[in-house]
Amino acid sequence: MTCMMGMGFLYSFASHAFVEVGKHKMQCNSAFPCPPDLQDRVNFWIDIYGRWDSQDSVLHDALVPHRVYAVFEGRACGRKGNTAFVKDQKKRISGELHTLAKQLDRNSPINSDYRKHLLKLFPDRSSTEIRRAAGDIRCQTGNRDGFQVALRRFGTYGPIVRNVLKNSGLPRDIQYLPFVESSYNPKAYSRVGAAGMWQIMPATARDLGLELNATVDERLDPEAASWAAARYLKKARATLTKAARKKDPQVKDSELSPFVITSYNYGMNGMRRAITKIGPNYMQVLNKYRSSSFQVAVKNFYAGFLAARHVAQNQKKFFGSVMPGRPLRYDTLVLDRPVSISRIKNVFNLSETQLKEFNPALTRFVWHGWRTIPDGYRLRLPPRISGWKNAVARLKMMPPEALPGGSIEYTVRAGDTACGVAAAFNADCDVLIAMNGLNRQAVIQVGQKLQVPSRTQGRQNVARGGKYIVTSGDNACSIARRYGVGCDDLLAANGLGRGSVLGVGMTLIIPGSLGQSPSAGYTVGKGDSVCSIASRHSVDCDKLLAANGLTKGEYIFPGQSLTIPGVSQTSTEDTLLQSSTRLSRVTVDYTVMTGDSACRIAARFSVSCRRLMTDNQLGADALITPGQLLQIEGVDPKIAKAAKQLANANKEEAQASSKNKLQVSTQAWPDINPLDTPVDLSIQISGQDGRTVYRINVEPEETLGHYSDWLRLGGVQKILDLNGYDRSNELSIADALLLPVENQDQKLGFESRRAEYHRVLVEEFKENFETTGTEVYQIEAGDSLWALAREHELPIWVITRYNPALRSGPPRVGDSIRIPQIQSRRI
Repeated sequence: MTCMMGMGFLYSFASHAFVEVGKHKMQCNSAFPCPPDLQDRVNFWIDIYGRWDSQDSVLHDALVPHRVYAVFEGRACGRKGNTAFVKDQKKRISGELHTLAKQLDRNSPINSDYRKHLLKLFPDRSSTEIRRAAGDIRCQTGNRDGFQVALRRFGTYGPIVRNVLKNSGLPRDIQYLPFVESSYNPKAYSRVGAAGMWQIMPATARDLGLELNATVDERLDPEAASWAAARYLKKARATLTKAARKKDPQVKDSELSPFVITSYNYGMNGMRRAITKIGPNYMQVLNKYRSSSFQVAVKNFYAGFLAARHVAQNQKKFFGSVMPGRPLRYDTLVLDRPVSISRIKNVFNLSETQLKEFNPALTRFVWHGWRTIPDGYRLRLPPRISGWKNAVARLKMMPPEALPGGSIEYTVRAGDTACGVAAAFNADCDVLIAMNGLNRQAVIQVGQKLQVPSRTQGRQNVARGGKYIVTSGDNACSIARRYGVGCDDLLAANGLGRGSVLGVGMTLIIPGSLGQSPSAGYTVGKGDSVCSIASRHSVDCDKLLAANGLTKGEYIFPGQSLTIPGVSQTSTEDTLLQSSTRLSRVTVDYTVMTGDSACRIAARFSVSCRRLMTDNQLGADALITPGQLLQIEGVDPKIAKAAKQLANANKEEAQASSKNKLQVSTQAWPDINPLDTPVDLSIQISGQDGRTVYRINVEPEETLGHYSDWLRLGGVQKILDLNGYDRSNELSIADALLLPVENQDQKLGFESRRAEYHRVLVEEFKENFETTGTEVYQIEAGDSLWALAREHELPIWVITRYNPALRSGPPRVGDSIRIPQIQSRRI
């Protein structure tokens, strides 16, 4: 009875409960063959592109895609195919499959029409396979309407792609790959940060010769991105051919095409590993290769490509008459000097909309007037019969432009945030907030006029006697930047950690201003331990632990600054004072607040999370509740004092707020989007074996090529030599890397270019997505940053921005992290 009611519910919603995938006759060729065993999989994707719309959900077997159980019209799958409706239907279908398996095992008659239909999908009648399939039901949204739109874009951008392929000596049919990647949308931007028609990731862009900086993102330029994709595909063909012929010298070029196309999704190295392990037989790799990253999307990529080719080549059959877009044609002007977008609009009498159509690579930094268009940029202009000769001559006669000095008045545009605007102008966010009288959330409105401080405003303070008094809005890294020192160096000099709270009136020592030599400190590198560092500097390990307030076994991380006792300390009195402060730890009583977690509290007070859990008998789950009293032992007195000041100030603020009075916030930083919170990307200067060394920690989406570009080295060899690497070494996030810095100008140039690169990643992401909230996730065994990013479909750098501790080391089992919830702005 229950089962009949369940299927009645299924039938009432299912537009097609007895669905069979179409049988399509393919037009294959030697360049891109159609393996017979792949035909059913291709048929499924042809139906996805040409039969079902984006509001239809197709429930099918994840491993055998053409095994379709039901189709629901007007019930899209949702982002992960797990809407409440879809979950319910999966559960019902799974129940039907389990019942079918039982009936087969018992040789019972199968009377249900729906189960008879299901049995047809399993011609070998294996109850084991049916039970497996019951746990692998997947939801796929159709794309018929999206493919029609893509065909119109194909008319606009297809000629560009075909021209690039022809001049690169690549098969013409590769022109169908952007249908799979982006539906031929040059503005496409994925949740994980891939951009443009060819969906290129930031780090990959640099390797493929594309510019990605504050003014230009060539991933969004259809022509430049097509050339980059062509370079990738040629290299992939050569690399995978070499790997395949090591396994089978007789392998044909045509047999490698599926691997080359699949590598565009899976990566060249991933595909090479698969060939090396299984051999150059595509269907065997598809069926036998096992890897945590070799999943549904990868396995269906080549089939999806063949399906897109078939639908595009037979578009009239699937869609009737489709009006193609007008081919994109333009005139090109190579700029010989930087020019503002406002000057271009005035001189050529073109609107921003017109210019954006032809120059999609220019970033919002340019369109907002934050940066000029760089010299050497190939400006595209709409073609006209009379040409642009007069306008070009007028442009050349105009005097060079310079960014204004002093304060700048800026009009807020959609998508702007206070700290985003500040970062775009290389200004301090706290100074901008104070200058404009913004509230603690730093809320700004479209059309609002902001005074943006110059790069030097707010940085003219001189530390009296090497000390600084904390004021409202300060945080450690903003103070460090103001005085040109590393954030970690400032923290170490004051016995603070990354999670430490600064209180108004607190006195900080500015390292370097008291005359310490570089060799007085050491920046922790990958693989370092406290005692190995002590041995390197001929210092007793226990003394090094004591000098830094550490205990044996306590975790240290790459990028952390340690004081080396007895090495070039200018003032013995200062050293004793700092050491005694570190050693005289105190116990703090803390009342849990809403949103707190044990490890977040521990980070705030710079103590071990594990120790906090043990001292308070919290258990393995570390469950805490608002109002609960915790005792936090081993807290630095400075941090304890600052926390008390902050608690008192927050109490006063709440009281003042209840009386509608204005009260200055004493938070270390306003409640702003973590994507806009400043990140310290400066080069760390430290001493090693009596010499000055320059070090950074690797951030997400950075490559050796980036470092070479930002240092203006002209190649990566100097960096490789300095670090004892060869070209096979792969960088990991938080790795400590030495840089061959020769002077202050080179250092400042590197830091500026690095900061702007990361700023443009933030701005592009915010332009395409908005944050709707966060969820707490507890790290489990096997979790890595890469796995977390894949699971939650987010760029790694977004996760590290919300969880700064992950910039210094891998996630640890049991830790709780924040995962932002995002939604597209383009819906």
